Amino acid sequence: MKVLSSVDSLTLEYVYALLIIFAGGVIRGFTGFASGLVMVPLLALLWGPVEAIASVVGLGIFASIQITIPAIPLVSWRDVRPMIVAGLCFTPVGTVLLITLDPEIVKKIIAAAVIFVTVVSLMGWTYKGPRGFIPGFITGAIGGTVSGVAGVGGPPLVLYLMSLAGTAKEHRANIAIITTMMGLTVLVSMLMADAVSKKVLINVAVLVLPYMASVWAGARLFNIIPAQAFRIIIYWMLIAISLMILIS
Repeated sequence: MKVLSSVDSLTLEYVYALLIIFAGGVIRGFTGFASGLVMVPLLALLWGPVEAIASVVGLGIFASIQITIPAIPLVSWRDVRPMIVAGLCFTPVGTVLLITLDPEIVKKIIAAAVIFVTVVSLMGWTYKGPRGFIPGFITGAIGGTVSGVAGVGGPPLVLYLMSLAGTAKEHRANIAIITTMMGLTVLVSMLMADAVSKKVLINVAVLVLPYMASVWAGARLFNIIPAQAFRIIIYWMLIAISLMILIS
């Protein structure tokens, strides 16, 4: 009976995880990023913050490769280079905080970070400050630290990159390369800290194909659903989820 109960529990766990990663994958395919905003806080409730972030980063690498390789020729390396350097320096700092802080505190940090970046997105705020090496480095440091500790460091990077001159394709290429590099840095930092368990590897192996399928579905929905309406629905869902985590 205990074995059957354990199997049932494990099956239910992965059913929940599949629903979560499907939602995150559709959003990734539709918007090009932001899947972590959905998956990290919900999977953290299921697996804890360390395992959730490691699993999400592992899944994200597969989705990123699909769009990063074709985008490389369009990347503005002068703009993204300082952000990558800062990410390499500061992501490990966030990872140390993730591993050493109390899991309940990390869940609150994740929820607060999600609410902040979601409200900023809802307000339609755009960065209008200085550009260049130092602002890029500072942005990369913020994004890297938040990525390390909460797994949701993409939005600060995207807000800055979208403020730079360039075409939509160039912006997409810059976002693709910086989010991929940040994801790799988080993953390497967690591997060095011995925070990637066998369970994380199993999670990624089980969920990677459904996740990639949902990313594909999200990309197809881009041509069907009005982008603004879709984003507003998702943003308010994120705020509701994060508020429940904060007050729980």
